[in-house]
Amino acid sequence: MLDENEWTGATLMQPYCAQVFHQLELLVNSSGELISSIEESDWEVRPTAGKFSVGELIGHLALICEADLRIAGGAGESEMRAFYSGKTPHSKEQALIELAHGFEWLKTAYLPLDESQLQKIHIAYWGVSYSRFEWLLETLVHLAHHRGQLHSMIVHGLGKQPNVQLFE
Repeated sequence: MLDENEWTGATLMQPYCAQVFHQLELLVNSSGELISSIEESDWEVRPTAGKFSVGELIGHLALICEADLRIAGGAGESEMRAFYSGKTPHSKEQALIELAHGFEWLKTAYLPLDESQLQKIHIAYWGVSYSRFEWLLETLVHLAHHRGQLHSMIVHGLGKQPNVQLFE
């Protein structure tokens, strides 16, 4: 397992945040592999009526790190609507860039935080209150959830075996 200095190049990150970021990195990398395994012609496939198409799910997944960080930082509903409408990727290449960019932005935001900053409570525009560390955990869970959905869509909706390692 990587320690915080091996993957961040810095010594400021709290050890438990470094462990969360190790798991996030695994999720981001495997999500990128899943996205890469899909033909853009499959983006319009909607395995379940009324739910995300493959491309819509990829667009959402690609923005999770940045979107969750914005929400945790106090972005309001209208700001988030504008963010999604202006940033949602419409190609595989765009999705991979946004996924990597969001992960880097998340690391940069969390790297300098000390214990008291990680425990500071932030309230989302819909009223839920989490500490900054809880928001980081929420991002981890959110990304894992949608990665699992994408894997299921590829296997069950597209009938393909992506052959991507999801866990260490």
